[in-house]
Amino acid sequence: MTIVKARKVGNSITVTLPKNLGVETGQEFLIEAGRNNVIMLVPKVPNPFNGLDDLHMDDDFEGVKLLDNEI
Repeated sequence: MTIVKARKVGNSITVTLPKNLGVETGQEFLIEAGRNNVIMLVPKVPNPFNGLDDLHMDDDFEGVKLLDNEI
């Protein structure tokens, strides 16, 4: 376990992450304060539904006929 120290940079407090963690410059994280003052950084993942303009369910139901009360 590596010990790091919080530093003041401008109006913010920063913590330097060791290089061996493999964090890329500009990588985004969700941050949350947990129980017992634990600070969690979770890598932000891209939304899988962004950019899928061609995703339509209509094609899946083509030719399907509704029964009496399914409307």
